[in-house]
Amino acid sequence: MFAVLPLLGGLLLGRFVNDRRVAIAIQLALFAVASAVLIASAPDHGATHTHGLLIAMVLAPVSAATFTLGTLWQHHATFARQHGASSR
Repeated sequence: MFAVLPLLGGLLLGRFVNDRRVAIAIQLALFAVASAVLIASAPDHGATHTHGLLIAMVLAPVSAATFTLGTLWQHHATFARQHGASSR
């Protein structure tokens, strides 16, 4: 469940936070929390800590991709807002 934090958080941060440095810092914090929980709780779910680490390693690029998608969403919305208002 904690793996959703950097995924959904990245999408929303990319979309709604204008300061990229702040958004990236929060995204990294969300990823760190999710990774720590995944690795620490892996034995509780019938896996090893190594399996949790592997999942966290896969989560890193996917998390970055959701942040990128959120940023693209923000640029698309800004572009549509600017060009929609100028054509009226």
